[in-house]
Amino acid sequence: DDILNDIEMNLKKIHQHGTRADGIVKSMLQHSRGGSGNMEPVDLNQLVKEYVNLAFHGMRASKNPINVDIDVQLEDNVGKVPMIFEDFSRVILNLCNNAFDAMRDKLKALKDSDENYKPKLTVTTSKAGNSITILVEDNGPGIPEHLKAQVLQPFFTTKKGTEGTGLGLSITNDVIKAHGGELDLSSEASSGTTFIIKIPQS
Repeated sequence: DDILNDIEMNLKKIHQHGTRADGIVKSMLQHSRGGSGNMEPVDLNQLVKEYVNLAFHGMRASKNPINVDIDVQLEDNVGKVPMIFEDFSRVILNLCNNAFDAMRDKLKALKDSDENYKPKLTVTTSKAGNSITILVEDNGPGIPEHLKAQVLQPFFTTKKGTEGTGLGLSITNDVIKAHGGELDLSSEASSGTTFIIKIPQS
């Protein structure tokens, strides 16, 4: 009996690791394929609006949908920015999906408490000189201080078992760097996380 239990547990582990490896390979393939590789002037506000919307509807159609208040604030003067459209659209999708996951975790953690928690995602664009800033802000559980430095590292994931490859934020960071920009984050335990993208306009 014990041996059968051990075999069953090991098979489950193999399946979990296999699924995660499959996710990692798919993520890497998606990243390596990238877009056309050509930077083209892109209406950044339009891209942000479209892909925040796409991420939201994708999450609502998933097996674990949650209600989220979406607030998109786009500064009119942002204009066009040279970028690889397919790659940068994935950045917006990844950051939104990450925020939805974090807020779903907070909802689960609070489901038995009296706290009246309403998930909210705020995405803003702004321009100062030649620099464009995109903020993706959630009111999820926040990232503990000791994990902040690891969040953008490859294979780092807080998701259990097979759910995460740990490549989403690492690839997001790579794409932003390839656009001459930088990704930073500020986070407070229990009050949420803001990812800060800064990219040059030319």
